[in-house]
Amino acid sequence: MKLFTVGPVACYPEVLEEMKHQMFSHRSEEYKKLHRETVELLQKFLETENEVFLFPSSGTGVMEASVRNCVHRKMLCCVNGSFGERFVQVAIANGKEVEVLRTPLGEPTMPDILDEMLSKHPDVEAVAITHNETSVGLINPLEKLAEVVKSHGKLLFVDAVSSMGGVEIKVDKWGIDVCFSSSQKCFGVPPGLAVGSVSKEALKKSETVKNKGWYFDFKLYEKYQKNAGTPTTPPIPQIFGLNKILKLIEEWGGKHKYFELYRERNRRIRMGVERLGLTLFPKKGYESPTVSCINAPEGVSGIEIYERMRKKGFELAKGYGEVKEKTFRIGNMGYIEFKDIDLMLEALKGVLEEISK
Repeated sequence: MKLFTVGPVACYPEVLEEMKHQMFSHRSEEYKKLHRETVELLQKFLETENEVFLFPSSGTGVMEASVRNCVHRKMLCCVNGSFGERFVQVAIANGKEVEVLRTPLGEPTMPDILDEMLSKHPDVEAVAITHNETSVGLINPLEKLAEVVKSHGKLLFVDAVSSMGGVEIKVDKWGIDVCFSSSQKCFGVPPGLAVGSVSKEALKKSETVKNKGWYFDFKLYEKYQKNAGTPTTPPIPQIFGLNKILKLIEEWGGKHKYFELYRERNRRIRMGVERLGLTLFPKKGYESPTVSCINAPEGVSGIEIYERMRKKGFELAKGYGEVKEKTFRIGNMGYIEFKDIDLMLEALKGVLEEISK
């Protein structure tokens, strides 16, 4: 089965091979070396001097950690789809008040609207932005939105789950306080590991927030990081895998070469589906570089297209949330070769022909 999913994604053979290491203690010198090196590679990749913590969870764990560590009472969530909605749900479940800036599905959050919202609600402590809304294949103008958030003096949380590793993120330059992702997306590592950069301002806020729990306590992570460790047992195989892909990216010419690879895969997929007469769901100019959300033909369920493609040996992704029935998605994250894209598009052409008969 060829994977064009939105996570977990196919892994590079070199990554899977690296993950076969025999285990050792997470308090050993061997682990400390791996931990330090991986953190340094991530700091370089994200262009940050902030702490970068390794969490034994999915990205949603760090989403909850940002809320619990850095919000006393109230925050603002920008919502463009299902994963922005998740940030709202997580904040409410943790007892926080939430202001919501919601856009119509398929449309990005724009800086002027965010500026207006923050002017109306000066009491919010932090702003959450979903950089790449996986559910509808939309990317937000993060750099410009970050400028607005910082101009109002608020903490900035960025869900970069399906963007980190596939598109540029400059954590320090843009003033991102918590920026998190998961191993099973653009980095193409099996699930089980989340990473999050945490600013000095966020760590300072964590000192005073009450009832923040233990498992994701940023200050506890900071304490263990001093000795190249984590509070609990980390997913060592996944850390080996992440370490390997970060080194491979450097060998292949650096992160910008890797981003170019993602853009080219994405371009081929988008052009291919458009040649087949299909259209993309998000507003033009804000299409995700890592996952394409495609409108199913009128009268056809996106789920049917997904299921027919599976029978042909290609695992795409179903539509998600409110657009589950009328869209399907094609991811270009992880280990995908150009020849696989051509074969997938040929299979999709066959599916559309079958449906139209």
